[in-house]
Amino acid sequence: MGFIGAGAVNFGGGEGPWDHASRLERIEGLKVVGVADPDMECARRKLDQRSGHMYEGAEVFSDFRVMLERRKPQAVWIGVPPNAHGSIDPGKDIELHCMKAGVHMFVEKPLSAFRPETVRQVARRLQAGPVVISVGYMFRYAAAINIVRRILEETIGGGKVFMGRYNCAYSEIRKDAWWDIRAGGGPIVEQATHFVDLARYLFGEPELATVRALSIKLHEPAGALRDVPKKDSGALFGEDVPDAFKPPCATAAVWKFQSGALGSLTHGTLLHREKYETEIEVWSDGLRVVLRDPYGQPRLSVRRPGTESAEEIPLTEDDPYLTEDQAFVDAIRSGDGSGIRSTYDDALKTFEFSWAIADAATSR
Repeated sequence: MGFIGAGAVNFGGGEGPWDHASRLERIEGLKVVGVADPDMECARRKLDQRSGHMYEGAEVFSDFRVMLERRKPQAVWIGVPPNAHGSIDPGKDIELHCMKAGVHMFVEKPLSAFRPETVRQVARRLQAGPVVISVGYMFRYAAAINIVRRILEETIGGGKVFMGRYNCAYSEIRKDAWWDIRAGGGPIVEQATHFVDLARYLFGEPELATVRALSIKLHEPAGALRDVPKKDSGALFGEDVPDAFKPPCATAAVWKFQSGALGSLTHGTLLHREKYETEIEVWSDGLRVVLRDPYGQPRLSVRRPGTESAEEIPLTEDDPYLTEDQAFVDAIRSGDGSGIRSTYDDALKTFEFSWAIADAATSR
């Protein structure tokens, strides 16, 4: 296997222990042959921080294409900035190069920072390939989420409603791509897309024509933030980004699902320091389910039909990041991809939905 990208998503970083390398180290029989990143010094440093047989003989490359040609990995984990992949343009066509080389791919979300019409071209070409592709929507593998899904399936009646609330802490987001939607796609496409995907996973497909959204832009008086981090130069992150490309600090969206159910998402970039606050809530006839802190220490509360009090559902500790990586490895080894819960084509639907929300907010 190989890593394309030596950043936080593949090797860990300040936002949390959400990296693939530490999970893959727990799966038997894997061998890293290379790490490709334009910042070769960073890639070497990340490799030096790792130990064990899995990394013996691994090489560092500045160009992923050279790694594919020389080391011929069977599979790669693609964890690069959103504007560095998901295109048919040379240099940003990582997925198409991997498919041509017959290399299986784990692609981190979002599929790209480019528009859906660009990514659709990639998806059409990938359909012709024989390789296994999994996309990193790890919540689909989380035990708590699948309990919520089962409860919804077992609940008879109408009035179904999905609510996602995601407030991230921005004080330590020291990534240029976050503060420029041209590079990162914006907070709905890059971050809240996890909850957009959960809406589909739990409630089915949305009616994109019904999406309505509003946002507070950073350049508006109501969008002034007091704790934006500074660069080494002393300038604030995003300070030099034109207003049209600055991300919103808050977005509120509503829509209808094809089933007739309702959905809403509220995303904020408003909390200080590092800790996020996230939760999802679902309603149905007689039912209210609240899942708090799904990224950290999940807590699940359920008020069932015919009752007036909520019960706390005990949750066993699980690691959806490990589960999604294991499912991808198993699919390659067995030739059976049924354990993969987010294929490229399915992730494209989430990508289109995310952009529909972002576009609706931008148009008002």
